[in-house]
Amino acid sequence: MQVGARQDRAQFLPQGLATERQRLLVAENTTGQIVGYVWVGLEEPRTKTTDTSWLYDISVEEPYRRSGYGKAILTAVEAVAREAGATRLGLNVFGHNVAAISLYRTCGYEVTTRQMAKRL
Repeated sequence: MQVGARQDRAQFLPQGLATERQRLLVAENTTGQIVGYVWVGLEEPRTKTTDTSWLYDISVEEPYRRSGYGKAILTAVEAVAREAGATRLGLNVFGHNVAAISLYRTCGYEVTTRQMAKRL
């Protein structure tokens, strides 16, 4: 799995943090401790249109989960996307990730597509 993540970063972040139209934000608590992060592309990854930004990754450190940090991070990244001209923020979420789905629904996200598979 780590190899896949590295390939994604190489593809979408060829210049690392300096890659155009990509933002990596770090969330800190009031004492300056890192509690999470988010990675957003300021364009739709397939079409490269700028009206839709794309949330590639969001994470809250385990001890800080269910404390409002996820909502705060989403609110911050939505503002960044809006400032860049986006009218939508898209993301993918695995069906078994109940906590993330709950967070996204609470924050107003709706299902727009669904993928299915059958184990062979």
